[in-house]
Amino acid sequence: MKGYAYLFSLFISVITYAQAPPPAALPNDKQVVLIEKFVEVSHYEKSLKQFGMNYMHSKMFRYANGENCRVLSKAQAEEILKKFDFDSFKKSSIYNAFAFVSEDNLKKLIDFFSSVDGKVDPFGELFISSNIVTGNFTGYLNKEIEKIQNNTK
Repeated sequence: MKGYAYLFSLFISVITYAQAPPPAALPNDKQVVLIEKFVEVSHYEKSLKQFGMNYMHSKMFRYANGENCRVLSKAQAEEILKKFDFDSFKKSSIYNAFAFVSEDNLKKLIDFFSSVDGKVDPFGELFISSNIVTGNFTGYLNKEIEKIQNNTK
């Protein structure tokens, strides 16, 4: 009986396939052109890096042993952003996030950001994000901060 159970489970495992994750959402060619235009008119790179600097400011100190310990200097934070490859990030994360936005809505976003010269707020720091963009970007920043922490130990 054990032999039949073994053969049955082997047979089932051979004829069935494991579920694969769904393919990444990719924009069509028209959307790519519109996303590129949106990134340009909204000053997305500048806004994303400003978000990154604000995020790293919140990570500069850690409370340990009853006192604040500096984890990251402003110069180190600036260096992280300086070596950040925005074009690669755009193709993997921003394209993926905006693939779900219709061409019509992308055109409306472009028109809106063009009408205010990309500055919705006085500082030009407001940007449209999604869980994909913020998750991937903060993940990158956390990894870079961790590298710095490991090098200073």
